Amino acid sequence: MQIKSDNIFQVVELNAKPSEVYEALMSSKEHRDFTRMKASISKEEGGSFETCNKRVSGFTTKLVKNKKIVQAWRHKNFPGQQFSVVDIELEKTRTGTRLNFNHIGVPDICAGWLTEMWRKTYWLPLETYFEKKHRGKLATAQ
Repeated sequence: MQIKSDNIFQVVELNAKPSEVYEALMSSKEHRDFTRMKASISKEEGGSFETCNKRVSGFTTKLVKNKKIVQAWRHKNFPGQQFSVVDIELEKTRTGTRLNFNHIGVPDICAGWLTEMWRKTYWLPLETYFEKKHRGKLATAQ
């Protein structure tokens, strides 16, 4: 059975170093901290992950520390056993990091709600997480 698919492309500007963004996405603890959901993430290529209270799972196919994360990714609501590809590139900017996000092969019946899920579950909480984290460092340094 052939399933129609779509791609989701998003660019996010974050006020954090690429190393901080990479760690937040690849650390089980930090991932739990910013999403407020259970996460278990292997930091190795070929390693598996479960996030969003076990609604999302897959394995990491490529890692370039602080620069790139590529994962075979699936949501429990995907039809059949279909996987998609999540490709994240982290680019250093003057003010932090530009996160270039490409989610390839999303079942088209899931693309609408999944586009919003990335914004609400990942990018907005990640922005807030770094704001609080950096504010906390400033407060303890004074």
